[in-house]
Amino acid sequence: MIRHRLAIVVSHPIQHFVPLYRALAARPDITLKVFFASRIGIEPSFDQEMNTAIAWDGDLLEGYDHAFLHEANSIDAASFRGVNNPSIAAALRILEPTTVLIYGYAQLTALRALVWSRFHGVPVVMVGDGDAVPRTKSIRALLRSACLRLVMRQVSAVLTVGDQNEVFWDRLGVPAAKRFRSPFPIDEAVYRHARENRAPMCQAIRRRFGIAEDAFVFLFVGKLSARKRPSDLLAAAARMGGDRPVHLLFCGDGAEREHLTALAAEASVKASFAGFVNLDRLPSCYCAGDALVIASEHDPHPLVGSEACAVGLPLIVSDRVGLIGETDIAQPGFNALTYSCGDVEALAAAMQRLTDDPVRHAAMAQASLTVFEETCMRHSVDGFLHALDHVRRPAELALQRQPA
Repeated sequence: MIRHRLAIVVSHPIQHFVPLYRALAARPDITLKVFFASRIGIEPSFDQEMNTAIAWDGDLLEGYDHAFLHEANSIDAASFRGVNNPSIAAALRILEPTTVLIYGYAQLTALRALVWSRFHGVPVVMVGDGDAVPRTKSIRALLRSACLRLVMRQVSAVLTVGDQNEVFWDRLGVPAAKRFRSPFPIDEAVYRHARENRAPMCQAIRRRFGIAEDAFVFLFVGKLSARKRPSDLLAAAARMGGDRPVHLLFCGDGAEREHLTALAAEASVKASFAGFVNLDRLPSCYCAGDALVIASEHDPHPLVGSEACAVGLPLIVSDRVGLIGETDIAQPGFNALTYSCGDVEALAAAMQRLTDDPVRHAAMAQASLTVFEETCMRHSVDGFLHALDHVRRPAELALQRQPA
């Protein structure tokens, strides 16, 4: 059995990725160690876009070997220069990994790990959520793209997370032979449990927020910021008609909350604002919903789509969101309806289609469950293993060629 000694270098414990670390650590063919550049997420920290202090509930460090790098206590922002750990070189030297995984190229610590790995002949696997949504191309963006193409030549393999993400890496010069689909994971055990207990969880949340049992609930999960365009959902709901009552449930906090509350009252839209919802309570909120709306003007691959699919919610997604695709999380006409970002009338029409057609809604809800099974943890691990086998093969061939 080939045993991989895998080092993962990441900015901080991220709730969505921890289940994958545990799954990899449980495999007999992998020795895993995760190096965290900071304690963000473990210690309370202020999120500028959410406009609140957050600390994730639950043990994000259990079930896999890990270490916090020497500079971790002094890093409080996940920015390019902010995440800068010179000690990563010594940590990797001590571990002597056979493969190093880094998350993108937008933090100095990741680039330090890449340089160390290249200097010592250790293959690097990269993962990131970049998308292919068209945007204005400035001179700066073109220069950045040219530099990134040079960086990507130093990477042995890339884990892709969806259709648009595949196109993104292709445009940076990563050939198909070096790309391996490994969907972003979620804590699927928690969400499968929620799906199995959806009815009582739904009732509890609806009672808590005073939501009528017969109301069609459109769920918004994310930061209440201008980038996420939560006001579009309110404006669209105000334009809806029909006999079935509609209720909006916003899970998240941010600078727009006070403005949204005023808009809801002014437009006589029934809306509840849950504020920041921690990991243990978020599945119940999905269970209380009938559909998830992602209205963002820029959102590369939000994991709220996967979480919604896990409990069987259809998706309504702006065309500026990077998880739309025939084999991605939001599959148009199957489990998702899409619309042009900012077109409130089109969003209202999509919402109306689901409320007015129970048969369509039920079919799309079932389709979301199918999508989830096609993108669940098993596929994440399989893609990861294929990438590891790919990057180890050149080294093994080189050893075979050496004279006895």
